[in-house]
Amino acid sequence: MNTLRRIPAVFAFEWRRALTIPRMGWMLALAALPPLLLFLIRMAARSDPPPDVAAVLVYVLSPCVACMMSVFLWSTPAVSSELEGRSWTYLSVRPHGTLAVLLGKYLVGVSWALPVGLLSAIIGSLVITQNDLPRLIATQCALATLSCVAYGAVFLLIGVIAPARAMVLGVIYAIVFEVAAAFIPAAINLLTIQHRLRCLLVRWMGMDMSIAEESPVLLAYFGEESAAWHVFLLIVMTAGYLVVAALLLRYREFTAAAETAT
Repeated sequence: MNTLRRIPAVFAFEWRRALTIPRMGWMLALAALPPLLLFLIRMAARSDPPPDVAAVLVYVLSPCVACMMSVFLWSTPAVSSELEGRSWTYLSVRPHGTLAVLLGKYLVGVSWALPVGLLSAIIGSLVITQNDLPRLIATQCALATLSCVAYGAVFLLIGVIAPARAMVLGVIYAIVFEVAAAFIPAAINLLTIQHRLRCLLVRWMGMDMSIAEESPVLLAYFGEESAAWHVFLLIVMTAGYLVVAALLLRYREFTAAAETAT
């Protein structure tokens, strides 16, 4: 209960500290990137793409790229920034101080990344097509929300596992696991967030899956479970990552060597 009371205080403090013009500029630039790319694609095509193609384009650039990059920049250095700032020693002697900081920073990262994902999804949908807009916008916004929440927990865990190399490991994880492994129609892609988001895109947009039903490879790629099942698994995965991060933080010692590592 003491930890729960401290989390809002940490959240408010970190949010005020992060509210700077340079950071707001970077977030706005990141939110504007997907709509700009989609606008260029739309101009090159000179016509509205098919609804399924438009949905995939917005999904790749907004819930995938924009949301992942946003939470990567916020959540990954959550622990390393405290170690570099020499404040970890003071936090560790406070009852549940480190846990409150960890969860507070997670909420800050999600709350900063979510507007980026929502803005890029909404504006990108308006730019790329005028067909079935309400459904497209609602789907992309839901996927952006789930993406920020889930990826925030993943990158937070990476930051706890290896604070000194968190950014490097975060990039490796994103490229190797969420990009390469997610496109392999095998058991390994079931462990990726991309697989769950991709399946939700297909189901919420009502895409034709008759071809996939006839091919075991495509069926493994898109899955056959319901949308509710994929949402449930994303929530479980997010909670699991946060619990593991909290346990590692609780029982692991961050020494002075870790604070000065480069």
